[in-house]
Amino acid sequence: MSNWGLLILLTFTIFVLPIITTFWQFRLFEIFITLIVLVSIYATSEDSKSRVLLQVIVAIGAIWVTRIADLTAVNYLSSLWLVVFFLLRVFRFIKHLSSKQEVNGLVIVEAINGYLLIGVGFGILVNMMAVRYQGAFNFTVDSASYHVYDAFYYTFVSMTTLGYGDLLPVIPLAKSLALLITLCGQFYLVIIMALLVGRLISGMHKN
Repeated sequence: MSNWGLLILLTFTIFVLPIITTFWQFRLFEIFITLIVLVSIYATSEDSKSRVLLQVIVAIGAIWVTRIADLTAVNYLSSLWLVVFFLLRVFRFIKHLSSKQEVNGLVIVEAINGYLLIGVGFGILVNMMAVRYQGAFNFTVDSASYHVYDAFYYTFVSMTTLGYGDLLPVIPLAKSLALLITLCGQFYLVIIMALLVGRLISGMHKN
């Protein structure tokens, strides 16, 4: 059930929040990222309840410290930790998927969640770079709330190798990050497709 809830939260955050009014955008973004953290931990965690609770507290602290604190170093560290957190969730999804013996609806949902979490993690990293290095990307809106959604849009376009060309990396560091995002997105698809196809073929042979 937590995997279906995570899929709904990720879908709403990525596709619906950018449409909502400017005043509520940034607040709602943080609220939904917090919910994604909570649900993703329970969807992928194999740890004890106390360790899960600690992960929840640290992750939520990272989200809201970034929003409230006016300390640049603290904000960057919090954002980086959040990126690492989401990417670790992706590895957990891959681990879960590799242990499944047959492909069903839940396996498909887990695969989609892992892919979307890659985009969320890298989107936060792109946003952090855009704020830290002015001109790193050709984002035209200065508002922090719009930077978040520009970053998400840019990240998913890069992951899928669509390359519209409306948002571009400018400085060398941003270009390196763009390559990393593209490769990670494609590697995930290759790995997951190989796993799912292998399970399907194995199931067909058993039948």
